Amino acid sequence: MTLPGRKKNILGLDIGSYSIKAVLLDQAKSGLILKDLGLINLPPGAVVEGTVQEKEVVINAIKKLLNSLKIKVKNVATSISGYSVIIKKINLPQQVREELAENIEVEAEQFIPFDISEVNIDFQILGQSAGQEDQMEVILVAAKKEVIDNYIELLVEAGLVPTIIDVDVFALQNAFTRNYPDIQGTVALIDIGANKMNINVIKEGVSLFTKDAALGGARITEDIQDRGDVDYQTAEGIKIGGLEAPDQDVIEEIMGRAVENWVAEAKRTLDLLATNYPSEVLQAVYLSGGSCRIKGLTDYFQQEIAVPVHILNPFLQIGIDQKKFDPAYLDYIGPQASIVMGLALRRGEEI
Repeated sequence: MTLPGRKKNILGLDIGSYSIKAVLLDQAKSGLILKDLGLINLPPGAVVEGTVQEKEVVINAIKKLLNSLKIKVKNVATSISGYSVIIKKINLPQQVREELAENIEVEAEQFIPFDISEVNIDFQILGQSAGQEDQMEVILVAAKKEVIDNYIELLVEAGLVPTIIDVDVFALQNAFTRNYPDIQGTVALIDIGANKMNINVIKEGVSLFTKDAALGGARITEDIQDRGDVDYQTAEGIKIGGLEAPDQDVIEEIMGRAVENWVAEAKRTLDLLATNYPSEVLQAVYLSGGSCRIKGLTDYFQQEIAVPVHILNPFLQIGIDQKKFDPAYLDYIGPQASIVMGLALRRGEEI
């Protein structure tokens, strides 16, 4: 969703449950380059399932992050996900974009479980429906006005100009398609964050279907805290392998259960491909999000889903000044920065 007052230079800002990520890109003769990248952690409970619970904490974190990076750009693109967002692919009678824009609320009402007056609606026309010359495929996105208004208010109070409100799965898709332009066929993009798991199955840059699930790495941290009798920071360190666990068998059990749940959810979602698109064959899975760093995760996904599984690199086609950015750090932070890179890549678009 594009808001009034867009300008070419734009800051990508991903407000997650565990951290806030910021990315600023610049245009060079050789192409886009990474100008600024930063992350600041949030205390548990500041943002829960996409809803800001502690507004002042989040505002102060944004200000602190941007001050530390010395970022002066005010125009910002951010994204939302979860229960407040509905994404559906629908078939509608052939019409031009201007006509559909006038009729979209009437057309959308039958597909949205919210009162139409309580949501903002956006859409993308994909093209003619298969086998139906008088129909076209449309991706319909509806987001609760209350959630969008809260994000806009928060960003304004942080001294920023909200310019684009995207959806996590589409920001992730943008990061993938810009960095892997030669990938053909059908692939699944799976982002596993602290409290959510976003899945977007795409074919050659077009989304076939999406799914959000309330699963993520925060539950692992909580279980390690409870069963290991350690504080939050220690539990986080144990989870990502930076600290030694007091009882490795217990940690492996906790990790194993979480990974099984993630893979089971992914398999249930990917079963929709065979059901709704029987002629499509999944070619690969690309994982992202901070929780995809868990040791052995890609191997387990690949074993269970039986297709190649990769870690998404959102910097693959982006110029990097290796004197400014440590390549080892970018390798580490890359999966966690996929959504915010997709947001930063919205720079320079025309309305």
